[in-house]
Amino acid sequence: MLAQIVLSVSAFAAQAFSAPTSGHELVARQGYASNCTATYTVQPGDNCNKIRDQFGDIFTLAQFYSWNPEVDSFCSNLFPGEVVCVGVGNPSGAPPACPVPVKPGVISNCDSCYKVVDGDSCSAIETSKNITLAEFLAWNPDLNSGCTNLEIGYNYCVGVSETVA
Repeated sequence: MLAQIVLSVSAFAAQAFSAPTSGHELVARQGYASNCTATYTVQPGDNCNKIRDQFGDIFTLAQFYSWNPEVDSFCSNLFPGEVVCVGVGNPSGAPPACPVPVKPGVISNCDSCYKVVDGDSCSAIETSKNITLAEFLAWNPDLNSGCTNLEIGYNYCVGVSETVA
């Protein structure tokens, strides 16, 4: 009887306290700031500094921790697939025409943006927006030369005004 109780408690603990796994749609398990306007889905191998680096260091670790109060100071309780806040308000340098999230470096005179959805490719976006690859890359310097790092859920510049603001 005691062995059965121990097994039941062990099974409950393993289920209740295990890290999230793939195949399940996750929400912000940690909980983040109510005024969060940009989120990021944690990838395998991520830590707080790596996440910050991916966004061009446009926020400090202190800001990251304040936006994600459940993340511990060692950043040891992040799990792949969970959602964390990476910005409140409009990120510095993002043009007003592009709602967050945007990648760092989007051209400041951008006046038209497109949010990438599953199945999109650079060539499909270029065709639908009647722009060239050279324009798309110049307006979105975070994209690599082969345009293979397009990210679902992010807004990319697909049109510019005549003058740079």
